[in-house]
Order: sequence, then C-alpha cells, then structure tokens
Amino acid sequence: MSNEAIYVLMDVTIKDKMKFLEYVEGHKPSMQQYGGKLLFRSNDMEAIEGTWSPKLFVVHEWPSERAFREWDASREYEPWKKLRKEAVEMNMILARRMPD
Repeated sequence: MSNEAIYVLMDVTIKDKMKFLEYVEGHKPSMQQYGGKLLFRSNDMEAIEGTWSPKLFVVHEWPSERAFREWDASREYEPWKKLRKEAVEMNMILARRMPD
C-alpha cells in the first residue's frame, strides 16, 4: 500500500433521495477526520464516446490508500456506510496514479 494520494471514483444512482441527502451531510466529518476531500461531483454529464452514462459522478481524494481504507472500515463511518447502502447503488473504484 502506497503512501501517495489516491482517488476514489464513484458512479452513483440514488434510490432514496432523503436518505441520500442525510448521508451526504452526515458522513463529511468522518471523511475529513481521515483526510478525505471531495474533489468533484456532477449530475450534468454527456457521453462523448461509448455508452457510460453515470447519473451522478463523484471523486474523492485521499492522502493515502491506508487513510481511505481506515476510514472505510472505521466506527465513525460505519453508520453512514449502512445508510449509503440503503440510499444509493454505486460502482466505486480506487485509482492510483501511474508513475511518470
């Protein structure tokens, strides 16, 4: 596991808007506690090539893979993770920067 910054890319489909809004506000303090940052989110996208068409696209930056994994498994995030699973369907990938 590298100590370099990593990015978590999420393709989100909202199932329950009220639960989703509660999750969005509620999980922020735990994310910040572990060094995570919201870099980007958009629900206004256009496919230029191919058929990929996320409803909502979100990008987080984390100081390291370890920080992300510790947050994802943390007690602080546990109730929010459960709520997230009720509120959305999601594809999530962890992206590591390629060496130059």
